[in-house]
Amino acid sequence: MSGAGNSITTTPFFQRLVLVTLAAIFALIVLGGVVRVTESGLGCPDWPLCHGKIIPHADFHTLIEYSHRIAASVVGLLVLAVAVLAWVKYRGQPWIVWPAITGLVLVLAQGALGGVTVLTELHGKTVTAHLGLAEALLGLTIFLFLASMGGVKLPDKGQKGVTALAVSAAVGVYALLLTGSYVTTSGASGACPDWPLCQDMVFFNSKFPIIHMLHRCVALAAGVLVAAAVVAVWRSRPLRRDAAWLGLAALAVFLAQVVVGAVTVLGGLTAELRALHLAMASLTWGLVAALAVLPYTRELGGEAKEPFRNGATAEHSSTGRRVLE
Repeated sequence: MSGAGNSITTTPFFQRLVLVTLAAIFALIVLGGVVRVTESGLGCPDWPLCHGKIIPHADFHTLIEYSHRIAASVVGLLVLAVAVLAWVKYRGQPWIVWPAITGLVLVLAQGALGGVTVLTELHGKTVTAHLGLAEALLGLTIFLFLASMGGVKLPDKGQKGVTALAVSAAVGVYALLLTGSYVTTSGASGACPDWPLCQDMVFFNSKFPIIHMLHRCVALAAGVLVAAAVVAVWRSRPLRRDAAWLGLAALAVFLAQVVVGAVTVLGGLTAELRALHLAMASLTWGLVAALAVLPYTRELGGEAKEPFRNGATAEHSSTGRRVLE
């Protein structure tokens, strides 16, 4: 039986607005990665203006950083529109209005932290916190979109273990993103020029190889959690078919990201590969976050089904239901 919960009715316009906002947030994160790997963070050394102007001169680094700020402004306006529309039309639906308002708070904090990041000349911990807020906003918007499509509910009884694994996998991937960001901002990206080990050693005396290898260890732990969650979700696919296919997509992207990470290290840390690595990491986070959220939302395209017991086939399960009826 589907867990108890609240049915939510939103208009297609609101759903499309949230989806566009979600895509814009992802694009902003990818563009932020381009800013970082091209070392364009100080292309605009002041804030909120750029070289003291609303429209600055267009050299390479300034153009990249200024494009990031324009994209951030667009995201801010979209998040504001979602929050206002949620407050005006869906104030009586807390699973819509409160995530929308929280998203607005996050985007305001994100903008302020972006300004602090520039004014402190890209301090490593501040840059990592900046990325962390952006990824949190992405995850929250994913929840808002899925909730707006059908409503929220408590996880089904047969799904509690799957839910715990999916949430753990999401936490692991989020930690992976933060450690990856810190590897870059701390200057530890080139500390391990080989893969999967580091300079053919396992223990190190320098902090930079330790930071780099910590990220790889987190990647290994996150990979185990993602794989375990996907296996559990796939085994319970009669309960949530959409989750099963989403899980396979998340695992495929995670494995592809590992390959890109290895090629990035072995290929000399080119800007293009580093940007691709971050983009795929953010895509992995989005997919795994959606996987963790799905048990709390209603299945798109129909009600959830009862899980098969002890590997029973669909025919046996349906026969059993007819007998009970």
